[in-house]
Amino acid sequence: MLSGKNIVITGAASGIGRELVILLHSKNNVIAVDMDGDRLGMLKGELPSIEVFQIDLLFPDAVEKVFEKVYKKWETIDYFFANAGFAKYDSWSNLDQQAFETIFRINAWVPFRTAQILKKSQIKPFRLVVTASAMAFWTVPGYSVYSASKAAIHQLAESIRTEEYSNWLTLVYPASTTTAFFSKAGKNVPQAFPVQQAENVAKAIIKGAIKGKKRVYPSFIFRSVLLINRLLPIIRPLYQFLENRKFQKWMGYTYK
Repeated sequence: MLSGKNIVITGAASGIGRELVILLHSKNNVIAVDMDGDRLGMLKGELPSIEVFQIDLLFPDAVEKVFEKVYKKWETIDYFFANAGFAKYDSWSNLDQQAFETIFRINAWVPFRTAQILKKSQIKPFRLVVTASAMAFWTVPGYSVYSASKAAIHQLAESIRTEEYSNWLTLVYPASTTTAFFSKAGKNVPQAFPVQQAENVAKAIIKGAIKGKKRVYPSFIFRSVLLINRLLPIIRPLYQFLENRKFQKWMGYTYK
């Protein structure tokens, strides 16, 4: 486990981010960043040693403001967990420009801008850990734009690695996780299989970050099926067919 490190965690008030804070706070210096002030206050009450910073990352220059806050306190950052994310579950034909831009800004631009600032400002080695998604590889019906945004940050990371040989960037590809994510994505949203516990995902993220892995797959099931599908390419379309049945049922329930 990490010890004595300066750690920033975004999306820290709930879900995977909250579990990361819980697992890391006792032996490290942690700044928890989230837009939900109430949840941040509750987290601070439970874990008095952490620092909290409330900010909506959709605001212009929000990423810069996070770094201003951090560098006023610390000279350097050891680990930055860019975990904040946003999704909307619906037919692609129903999504408007605002929803599209919000999803891409939080899921792709914010971690990309975080990477830029870290590279330019850090005077010591660091690791940026970005929460992507299994949907970067396998899109799920109802998550068209979310899947596209996660595929975008995946390809951005791959592109960064082609331009330089230093190893400082880790991407994480969780499957469905038991968090408030799905309730925020829409009403009565069905969870895609397989489903993981947020604590287990957080443990896998930390383990992968410590080892300096470029890619972390918290779900053994998804990782295995991803590999098997290369030999038996019928698995992905079958999976998407089954998920589409859930989606069509949800559409009929929601829009009837």
